[in-house]
Amino acid sequence: MQPLRLKKKQAEVIEAANDPTVDTIVLIGAVGTGKTDIAAHLVLSICHQFPKTRWPVFRVNQSTAVETVIPSYLDMAERMGMVQGKDFLYTQKPYRISFPNGSTIPFREADATKDRGGKKIKGINASGNHLDEVDEFEYEMYLQATSRKGRKNENGQPSLSILTANPNDGWLKEHIYDKWKAGTLPKNIRVIEFGIEDSWQSEGDIAALMTNPEWWVERYLRNNWDYADESNSLFKSRHFAASLADELDANAPRVAGYDVAWKGEDRSTRALFYGLTLADLAIVKAKNVRMETSEQADWLIEDAVDSGYGIENLAVDAVGIGAGVVGDLVTKDLHPYEFMSGLPPDPSVMLPGVAASPLNFGDLRSQMIYLYARGVELGIIKHFKGCPFLSELQKEAMMHQFDVTEKILKVESKKQIKKRLGVSPDLFDAVIMALYVALRPIEPFPGDDDAFGPTEPYTSGILDRAF
Repeated sequence: MQPLRLKKKQAEVIEAANDPTVDTIVLIGAVGTGKTDIAAHLVLSICHQFPKTRWPVFRVNQSTAVETVIPSYLDMAERMGMVQGKDFLYTQKPYRISFPNGSTIPFREADATKDRGGKKIKGINASGNHLDEVDEFEYEMYLQATSRKGRKNENGQPSLSILTANPNDGWLKEHIYDKWKAGTLPKNIRVIEFGIEDSWQSEGDIAALMTNPEWWVERYLRNNWDYADESNSLFKSRHFAASLADELDANAPRVAGYDVAWKGEDRSTRALFYGLTLADLAIVKAKNVRMETSEQADWLIEDAVDSGYGIENLAVDAVGIGAGVVGDLVTKDLHPYEFMSGLPPDPSVMLPGVAASPLNFGDLRSQMIYLYARGVELGIIKHFKGCPFLSELQKEAMMHQFDVTEKILKVESKKQIKKRLGVSPDLFDAVIMALYVALRPIEPFPGDDDAFGPTEPYTSGILDRAF
């Protein structure tokens, strides 16, 4: 790993932390500029220097933190020359970094759907705090989390709230970004905006990002947060915002989709729907980890019981390595749906109560992506607010550009998306596979009495049962 070298903008963050008139530092700007990394550097430095510091790091979902912010902290500790087991100790459950001087960095969840009014947060006495991707927080949770600082500062450590975010529509833009632009923000709040010139990414990585849709480049690379032209994307940010649901129907039938990877950068992901509300996203195999297909099949069998959907209501990516997962399930007499994105469209798959589209589709994947986008637009398909990785899912979804030629709609390939996005849209693909089950009449596999009990024959389909 390359040693840490702070650029001018990163050094500005350290200067702000040493300013006694500043108690809130807001880090915004282009992707890949190390906003979370420099926040981690600052928090680790304070905890290492000042004894008995308690500096909680909040993320909306704990599962998201495990995949994103915690690795950033551990990577930064290594780049700072800290040695695990000597200079600090990282533990799980509870997720925490501890120091020999009694300082701790607990990683906490700030999910309003699980903690009404932030009651669990109210009991925290902290020196300072870091709220990562704070634009995803409910405003009340933001207020509760930031109010806990300054309660454990007996050794001279600063009392700071560090916010990392992209100021999209919402309370952050209204309460902080717009006021900062207007010059009316209180002087105790310091906003530091990172541009693409501050990025730690290579020129090649930045060049790849520049090939993304114009609206994405404008907002996430050029910091033009008011740019709203999303004409090349099937998915619109305003539709995603309107699709958020506060509650789940526990009685709704459940279906799942599973995108398969084996090793390397790609991940294996599972999407779970309650009716037509996305309830949960799980990363089963993380990037740069190898996981055999038999292990993944065993995980799905256990998850099908725990999550209540049953293998007969699961769609698995059956192209390439995914066929191995399907095969491992079939050997146990369990029969998931086999999703093959390049197959012809399925005329039995449609949105409930919506007339069939006058468009034709280039393949099954294009059809499912169109139905997903149209369902979100019409308010038929929802996203549970407590579902982890929603921000990442939205980013993946809105990357998908399309073309209509002679009334045939074709969405660009997964390979093209991966080239521009830098990673595979694994979460998104698991979602459209789950929708493939949720939006079609389901017939049980002939003679299928599996480990989850006998299936009940029905012909009306999951949508009638759900709604």
